[in-house]
Amino acid sequence: MDIKDWLPEFQVSAETDRDLQTYFFKLPAIKEIIESRAWLVLGRKGTGKTAIYEHLRKSNSNDINGFNSICLNFSDYPWPAHQLYKDSMAGELSAYQKSWMYLFYIKALSKLIDIKNKNGVPLNKDLKWADKYIKTIFGNPDPTLREVLFSKIARLKTIKGPSADINEISLDIGEISLEEVAENAHLKQKLKTNAFTLLSYFEKIFKDNVDNEKIMIALDQLDENWLEGQIEEYSKVLINLLNVCRNISSDELLSDKLKVVPFLRTDIYQSLKFNDKNKLLQDSAITISWDENNLNDMYYERIKKYKPQELQLAEEKDRSGKVFEVSFVRQGTPPFKYICRRSFFRPRDIIVYFNKIRMCHKNNNSGLYSSNELYEADREASISVYNEVIDEWSNQFPKIENLLTVLQTIQVETFDFNDFSEKCRDEFNNITEGMIRQYINFLFDNSLIGQKKQGRWEYISSMPNLKINLQNEFRTHHALKYRLHLIESRPSQNI
Repeated sequence: MDIKDWLPEFQVSAETDRDLQTYFFKLPAIKEIIESRAWLVLGRKGTGKTAIYEHLRKSNSNDINGFNSICLNFSDYPWPAHQLYKDSMAGELSAYQKSWMYLFYIKALSKLIDIKNKNGVPLNKDLKWADKYIKTIFGNPDPTLREVLFSKIARLKTIKGPSADINEISLDIGEISLEEVAENAHLKQKLKTNAFTLLSYFEKIFKDNVDNEKIMIALDQLDENWLEGQIEEYSKVLINLLNVCRNISSDELLSDKLKVVPFLRTDIYQSLKFNDKNKLLQDSAITISWDENNLNDMYYERIKKYKPQELQLAEEKDRSGKVFEVSFVRQGTPPFKYICRRSFFRPRDIIVYFNKIRMCHKNNNSGLYSSNELYEADREASISVYNEVIDEWSNQFPKIENLLTVLQTIQVETFDFNDFSEKCRDEFNNITEGMIRQYINFLFDNSLIGQKKQGRWEYISSMPNLKINLQNEFRTHHALKYRLHLIESRPSQNI
């Protein structure tokens, strides 16, 4: 039986992989999220943040330590809407906090009411009041992100608290658009006043009634849909998001009853500027990291899921290497190690490489992948990695394509700082020495280039504590070699 008949091409996107639950989740990060006090998940693009988010979204509460999950995707989130809530508030760095709290307590209270209804627990007067307001103002018992932000909140004449008649909700006639609110100081003030009055009620009602329920709000794709020129403003929104998450985590009245978990790119977190950033990283962050061993486990779970029972492969210790007809390839390297060395140690890179091998595969006597197919896929995988790098950085670092052009014009894999400086001056007009150093540090920090450590070429992705030394030679990551049309500088280089 040929391998192409039973091992499929796998989806690269976590959102479209229907079988994700069955073969992805042996990561320590998942256990930390649901069992520890840590609440911030960091990782580079492609390391599996969205896959973990999808796991939380699809799991029932028994599988995630009793948490009822609320999963919010920010891929098309209208970030500028936060500005409507912040203008009259004091202190720029705290300006957005109430708008985040407003969102979280609406979603948390909506979930709490749903849980009680499903469990047949009668709602008390306060919860009935909150339920009525949520349905009337947001038009939905479980309002979406957009419904929360673009609700009838600015049309509320007055807000009478839980002690008032539950049917007394007075709305102005007519719809009001976001644009109308933005252009009308009176409406904008009304929006903020009403929202934050509701917030004070909703927060108290939630805390008084959460009892033994546990609710987790997961936030994904916070780095999507950022417009160039507004990154500084978005950064302020994110800083306040982190401050709100930290405050919720340390609130004794909530005590593990409410947990807000943002999934954030490591580089974006590092770019934020606020007090105690390093302390928060040490105390509350989970950084997703992979090595050859757990990447092998991840892909082997896929093989085990699809392998026909009657098919006998190599010994268990080979794991993902079992799909190759040889145990070693160039320089005595096991096939899976060969693939890892041509990745940034991310699941996405591994899955793409195997998909490319599958595309290259032709039927043979062994029914398995050959070493030649592994080498042939190297070229196609290099193009995919290049495109991934562009996609990863085009918003936050638009000069990424210029820097890859610099590496390409150097022409060889191995180079020194002088080579890099010379080509940078050709590519960028009036570039300073300081900018050149900044650029080479950027490439190094993101594993696009690396240096030798104990006689072997290493990168941050494979050795996180690797430190740059401008006096030593650099090497462009092998994953980019074919797309950048690079040649080896000398035959003795290690692969």
